[in-house]
Amino acid sequence: MSRSAAHDERNKALREVFSSPFALAATATPTAEIISNYAKERNIEHRVEEIPNSEGARLHWLGNPSARKVVLYYHGGGFAVPILRGHLIFWSEALDKLSAEGKDVLVAFLEYGLTKDGVKFPVQVLQGTEALREILEKGFEPQNIIVAGDSAGANLVLAVISVILHPFEAVQPLRLKSPLAGLLLISPWTKYDNDSQSWDDNASKDATTKTCVSQLSSAYVLPEQRNPYSEPSIADATWWRGIPANKILNIYGGYEGLKDDTTELGRKLLVAGNPVENVECPMQVHIDFVLDAESGLEPGLMTSRILDWLSITL
Repeated sequence: MSRSAAHDERNKALREVFSSPFALAATATPTAEIISNYAKERNIEHRVEEIPNSEGARLHWLGNPSARKVVLYYHGGGFAVPILRGHLIFWSEALDKLSAEGKDVLVAFLEYGLTKDGVKFPVQVLQGTEALREILEKGFEPQNIIVAGDSAGANLVLAVISVILHPFEAVQPLRLKSPLAGLLLISPWTKYDNDSQSWDDNASKDATTKTCVSQLSSAYVLPEQRNPYSEPSIADATWWRGIPANKILNIYGGYEGLKDDTTELGRKLLVAGNPVENVECPMQVHIDFVLDAESGLEPGLMTSRILDWLSITL
């Protein structure tokens, strides 16, 4: 079964595109340009800010600058590919929905270094942590902040949480005075050995491939750097005790190659006693909420559950 013939054709085409991720990355429009162009097109207020002590990272703020609630977003792309237009489409629609509910919210997109430009672990972890530090120093209360990401971006969310929970020599410590409103993990990429059964089960269904993620992970991290900060699956359940967040949504597609790795992450988060909701979206693929927005195809459960969770959490 599938969602539609059009979704199947899209996913098949993406498997071909993603089989050479660095060819895609080399021709992709830079993150800053995509965000700027989209904001102008939609007449959305857009501000850009250099992040101190971050080795060149920037925050792109979209929305009403007077808002006191914020989603800090780390985009996916295997640490190699810039943000996609689909990210912007989804989040602008999310802001519109929240505004209609009387909730004034900003989205702060992190423009972080990419491996296609020679930037590798642990720089992205430093940049993600400093982005959150900057938002806190601007006076946003932790209970009004969601830290969110998809795929590699969700990997980065988990890395920043690891820095908060456990000292890491590559990053200055970060302490929170109270829990965050929430963590949003969408199709998280947590494991670099593509040996889970779901990779074989979903090889002809998912939008990405083993070959793709193998190339991306080897460009991001050296073998000797594989640790819980770079590869969250390495951490056991005890590592995740005490995550400072009031809610966690771990959401993924039933047709993902990463499905087994993501369900194992969810199990560990639960065993550790965290307030996590694990949601499998039947017949949906990796980062389907972005792909639906990008392609204009009918959105599925992944999109609606994320939007509902945002409404409840903020």
